[in-house]
Amino acid sequence: MLFNNNEELSNRQLLIKNTFWLGAVEFFSKILMFVVTVGLVRYWGANEFGSFNLSFAYIAIFMILSDFGLTTITTREVAKHKNLTEKYLSNLMGLKLILSILIGILFVFSFLFIRNPVSMQLLWITLIFSLIQVFQGVFISIFQAWEKMEMVFFNRMVFYIGTLITALLIISFHGTAVHLVLGYMVTTIFSIILGIWQMNLLKIKIKMAFDFDFWKELIKEALPLFGMTAATIIYANNDTLLIGRYFGNDQVGWYQTAFKILFAFQSVNVINYAIFPRITVLIHENKKETVKKLIKLVIGLSLLGLIPLAMLITWQRELIMKLIYGPSFIISAGVMSLLVWSGVINYFRVFVGNLLVIEKKQKIVFWSVLIGTLVDLIINYFLIPKFGFVQAGWSLIISELVILGVMVLGLKIKGA
Repeated sequence: MLFNNNEELSNRQLLIKNTFWLGAVEFFSKILMFVVTVGLVRYWGANEFGSFNLSFAYIAIFMILSDFGLTTITTREVAKHKNLTEKYLSNLMGLKLILSILIGILFVFSFLFIRNPVSMQLLWITLIFSLIQVFQGVFISIFQAWEKMEMVFFNRMVFYIGTLITALLIISFHGTAVHLVLGYMVTTIFSIILGIWQMNLLKIKIKMAFDFDFWKELIKEALPLFGMTAATIIYANNDTLLIGRYFGNDQVGWYQTAFKILFAFQSVNVINYAIFPRITVLIHENKKETVKKLIKLVIGLSLLGLIPLAMLITWQRELIMKLIYGPSFIISAGVMSLLVWSGVINYFRVFVGNLLVIEKKQKIVFWSVLIGTLVDLIINYFLIPKFGFVQAGWSLIISELVILGVMVLGLKIKGA
């Protein structure tokens, strides 16, 4: 009995530790990236900032093929079988290399059919940076599997602090979007070097392997996640691409300044990350009444906190945009308030989505996101050309409501 109590205490301590480090990296990364955004927008203005974001939106479509669930499967399997860490790591590194080459080839061929959204130099550098970052993600997945969340924190914070330093240098020396992405690339390389050192602390050897039979099984396991990954990436970037296509970089810049406030607002999802493991444990222990009380408490407090906050932001939207970005960005105030309301809905749909994952109903999450993405695509395709970038805010609210509705319906049907 003494052993069991000690083991339970150890599990609780581990849960608290991991929740703390994950919450910390989420909180500080959002703050640092928000500071970077404000500085760059005030220095560049809408056009250059729009060009910067448009390049990442375009490259994101190709990066769908960079993972499609491979790191998620690796994290799951290594967490269960740590003795297989080097096998998964080496084969994942080799497979990522092949996928990177494939992405590069598709990127080149895309220009036979699609007009360049921004300069080729910026697109190429953004692609190379994104591919390098993929390998940083491999290390992160291993640290998560080993439940070394403190390593995740330090590795990711090196990158985010590096992005802040890069942005300050760009502003000081009058750099462009190309220079910024080059700085991001250097910062990512430093994070990878840190990752190699961290792997050495865990006594994990880093190499590449090309075990095609193992790749086949790994891809087979990951394929069900491909649809969710693709839908999520398209969902997150189709509005920016359509705005850029019909209205140019200025409107992309105005929309993205508003979207970055949503990005900062989504720090509230730290609550979801913290509560997720606790509900998982309670359900595993079959404490249904406690789970119900906890869910009601979280939803009640969240409504009391988020609704007044969103109302306040909506009321003072023009003042907020003026204070953060300057008078020339008051034009983005309307869409900013719409995006914040979509963030409120997103908070609750992430909460419900976590409940579905706990109940092993990931397929419902996939279909919810897919249906929401299709709704978002259809609305944006027909209405953005007529009404401009503000329409993207309305479509995001509607699609988030659709996703939440489908998830809630799925949760009720499954009796969770």
